[in-house]
Amino acid sequence: MRQKKLGSRLSMVKQFINSIEGVEEAVENIPLVTILGTRSVSVENFLNIVEYGQETIRLKTKLGQIVIEGKGLFAKSMNQEEIVIKGKIENLSFIK
Repeated sequence: MRQKKLGSRLSMVKQFINSIEGVEEAVENIPLVTILGTRSVSVENFLNIVEYGQETIRLKTKLGQIVIEGKGLFAKSMNQEEIVIKGKIENLSFIK
């Protein structure tokens, strides 16, 4: 009986987490990418920077790599959870 209650509670918690926008990404460390036009990209939940240059920035994530390509790219701000990349964004791709 106790196992059934525990399973039901876990199911309710998962449904609650899925209903709140952005929480699933934070809990599971899934990358969340926000693109603002062609001038700004924000990546949350990245693990580290693999490559950093004015034409290519490559980030390692739990699901693979995110590659941002363009001109005049730079990290406007960065902390352990998020990086904001500015410049002329020409391409964004995911590599497993």
